[in-house]
Amino acid sequence: MIVSFIGLGKMGEAILSGGLESGSLHADNVCLSDTRKDVLERLRNRYSVKISDNNIAAAKVANLIILAVKPQNIDEVLDEIASYADESKIVVSIAAGISTDRIAQKLHRGPQLIRVMPNNPALLRAGISVISASAGVPRLALDFVSKIFLGVGEVVFLDEKYQNMVTALSGSGPAYFYLVVKLLIEAGIELGLDADISEKLVKQTIFGAAKMVKEDGKSPDELIRMVASPGGTTEAALKVFERLNLKKCVVGAVREANNRAIELGETEIN
Repeated sequence: MIVSFIGLGKMGEAILSGGLESGSLHADNVCLSDTRKDVLERLRNRYSVKISDNNIAAAKVANLIILAVKPQNIDEVLDEIASYADESKIVVSIAAGISTDRIAQKLHRGPQLIRVMPNNPALLRAGISVISASAGVPRLALDFVSKIFLGVGEVVFLDEKYQNMVTALSGSGPAYFYLVVKLLIEAGIELGLDADISEKLVKQTIFGAAKMVKEDGKSPDELIRMVASPGGTTEAALKVFERLNLKKCVVGAVREANNRAIELGETEIN
């Protein structure tokens, strides 16, 4: 199967690299298209794949087209490839907020459509990708696409109606944790620690806590109780979070991200 990537930002390259490393993609059967010729040359030299100077050529040769472009640019790309994406082709989009129905309006020749929401830790093969397929996509196609994304982490299949929520939670979620890391480091510095020491302490704490959440088997409440002794330092900190209504802040932020994903999908198609 010939796989063409249209758009090679960090996520597009992560998927490419992970697929090649896992063996789900083979360099001889991969074509890349991007507006930046220097990026294409770098990727060709690094991965020994084919490159194309335009999206139409990449779409023509492909059995599977992976659209790794920003939501704001997707309509332009869809218009370019519309005549070359027929029912024999599979089109995968990772553009946040963009539904398969919207893509189908542009790709009028009826390709098989799959929507995927990966996340930033895919760059280290530690991501999670949520896959949704439009009606009629065969199991064989879904299996092939899932193998590609398994190259960058774990995979979950969900009905597309949940994709905007997923975007707000796991798609945007890493940034929420990066913000917490930043603020904890700054808190350590304000308390008098050297910046490098504060950074080392926080990074390993976050890493260890994430490992506990994933591998220990206990619920978050149980893990909190393991750390927070009655009347102790952790309990004092947790009371501040409760007083400031951290839950309301977090839920509100995720809800706002969900609303923004909806807005991106509702932007008028020219």
